[in-house]
Amino acid sequence: MAKNEKEASIELIKRFKQDPGLYYKSCLKIQNFGTGELVPFTLNPVQKILHDVAQRQLRQQEQVRLIVLKARRFGISTYVQARFFQKASMSRNKNVTICTHSKPATDTMFSMARLMEMNLPGFMKPETKYSGKRELVWGGSREGLNSSYSLSTVGGSEVRGSKVDFLHCSETAFWGEGGADYLLGLMNTVVQGFGTEIFLESTANGTGGIFYDLWWQAVNKESGFEAIFFPWYIYEPYSRPFKSKKEREVFEKSLGADPLFGGEEESGLLGLKTRYELDNENIEFECTLENLNWRRNCIKTNCQSDVFRFHQEYPTTAREAFVTTGRMVFDQSILQEMIYDSEKRQRERPSDGYVVPVNIFAGRDNDKQYRLEADVGGDLQIWVAPNKNKQYKIGVDVSEGLEISNRDTDWSVAVVLDMESYEECAMLRTKIDPDLLAWQLCALGRYYNNCQIVCERNNHGLVSLKFLQEIHQYDDIYFEKVLDERSNRSARKIGFHTSIKSKPVIIDHLRELVREKEICLHSPKLIDEMQTFVFHPNGKMSANQGSHDDCVMALAIAAFGIKINPLSDLPPPRFSYTRRPVNYYNRPRI
Repeated sequence: MAKNEKEASIELIKRFKQDPGLYYKSCLKIQNFGTGELVPFTLNPVQKILHDVAQRQLRQQEQVRLIVLKARRFGISTYVQARFFQKASMSRNKNVTICTHSKPATDTMFSMARLMEMNLPGFMKPETKYSGKRELVWGGSREGLNSSYSLSTVGGSEVRGSKVDFLHCSETAFWGEGGADYLLGLMNTVVQGFGTEIFLESTANGTGGIFYDLWWQAVNKESGFEAIFFPWYIYEPYSRPFKSKKEREVFEKSLGADPLFGGEEESGLLGLKTRYELDNENIEFECTLENLNWRRNCIKTNCQSDVFRFHQEYPTTAREAFVTTGRMVFDQSILQEMIYDSEKRQRERPSDGYVVPVNIFAGRDNDKQYRLEADVGGDLQIWVAPNKNKQYKIGVDVSEGLEISNRDTDWSVAVVLDMESYEECAMLRTKIDPDLLAWQLCALGRYYNNCQIVCERNNHGLVSLKFLQEIHQYDDIYFEKVLDERSNRSARKIGFHTSIKSKPVIIDHLRELVREKEICLHSPKLIDEMQTFVFHPNGKMSANQGSHDDCVMALAIAAFGIKINPLSDLPPPRFSYTRRPVNYYNRPRI
């Protein structure tokens, strides 16, 4: 190579490092999805947004940690492949790992990497030290790159213990049993900072699982990852033009009329906007009639005429994406409405968070005090404060200490319902010993007008009940009448017994309330659990594997408690309290 050509190449390489978009377009070739032809890799609008977010995070945090929820065929994996290919092929001592959910997917993605390598301009090709079935190592000479680009399938042992600079976990929601542990091992091969990058991306695969958990942790700012969601209608190919102006007018008049396409949901999509604020510009997308025309065709041809399959494969919102597989106990369309309503109310009137301290002593006589202390992230969330003229019911599901997955155990949950409107007023969701749970229940019950507490007596629930009754001397605990088989007489037993006979009864009552829209729920966590509450092949009803149903059971118990002990004509007891910032409820010394 002549001196001038070499200098020009060096200058061009510098530009490529500074401008990845120019590098992608000038150096990388990919197969066009429709025609199969080799074409320069040019960023589409979705890829441009992802690139901008990644670059901004890299500048601000010296690392990239992104989790991406998407519809199908957006080119997210292609972008991450190209990004990591550039970094490894143009930098020394960098290691790339791409992990997919299946061997065919791994082979497909490695073929893409090979294609990029084969079609690089001559002056950009690094020296190849090793080229295997799923690994490329660049830098054979002493001053070579010494960088690697490898792919693996979840569950393999290829990268455990290795040092990784750039990690791409593809279709993480489909990693299956053991995927959570494998992902944890992979992420711990990537050091914090130093320009390292982790991309977790997937379409949804029902509610529950490691991707679902990581997504909502990122959304709620509970992790170091930033969440990015791309709705289906922002992708230009997901649009179908009309043949004539008349056809377009007829289509517009038919919006919302056919339940096959979601009924009112369809008409509500028209004009929906999504906005992304980037460094140099703001990009806004709007759902058009042409998008909805494509949507109808996709539902009929690609989604087996099932609008909920479309929600999962081509979501409009993040919550809509996580559709539970299997036969759901509660009506999915109504749950979707509840989610939208809940999110709207949460924006307009956010819940107040509290912690409920236990074993607190104060005063000259060391009287026990029940109180709620304001804390945004507290275990108790209150949407509707008590009204002295209303009556309430508390349903309680006490943790059995069962392991739901290898990452989590069940919870103790108390749900407060307005007895007249069936509106959810508050929810306590905690992991605490059953004797201390009794203290928190006593505080919550006194706060809501000394209302009746319907607590299950199964397993550790009996401990909570006994402490409520004997130690805290709570006045209004639910007792049920049971038949003593020996004496053939009815007897009163403290608490509610959840059994194979009683569980279908309380769940069916809750199903009826949901179906008839006679219940108002505020907690997104509760509605999430209802989405994963399914019929199993043996006919039993419970949460999907890896999911919780503690909130559902507490809600069902509270609702059934209202049914069997309805509103009384007696006015609720009057007492004074102060809600902010601390509420105190004194009781006689024990």
